[in-house]
Amino acid sequence: MQLSRVFIAGTIQGSNRGTDIEDQSYRVTIPSMVTRFFPDAECFDPSVAVTNTLADAKVAALVGSLRRDVPPILETASLPPELTGLRETFHAMTREVAKCDLCVAYLPGHIPSMGTAMEMYAAHLGGVPVVTITEMVTNLAVASVSTWILRDLDAFEKWLSQLSSS
Repeated sequence: MQLSRVFIAGTIQGSNRGTDIEDQSYRVTIPSMVTRFFPDAECFDPSVAVTNTLADAKVAALVGSLRRDVPPILETASLPPELTGLRETFHAMTREVAKCDLCVAYLPGHIPSMGTAMEMYAAHLGGVPVVTITEMVTNLAVASVSTWILRDLDAFEKWLSQLSSS
């Protein structure tokens, strides 16, 4: 398999409320592993645009406001422009996976990630192979869209080594 562009998917918010995020160190570790075995590969990280948008004070305040006062019915077409922009950023970043040769989805432990699930599904629909690094081998969503499921980052490194030598 030739890798020229790799999409890095993984938990950002998980099941946290508001704008709290999970540990993002895998966003350095995984690209480092990929480029060690495939030096010319570009690793595309959709989280940069999303976290930059979430870091905006007005966006964070609006998300916080929604969290504190959840309306009984929320029509997304009526969201303020800042939250509409956040949604558009998420959609654009998710579409990028179709322009990649591989989607690497990192789901440590048993932390759910709806965004990662959407990215994995978009890859699957686009014919992009998905390698998922997770312990959730019995999760139907993971099993349904993954081409390979690897237990941890050590297994991913071994898999990359084998892939690069074939």
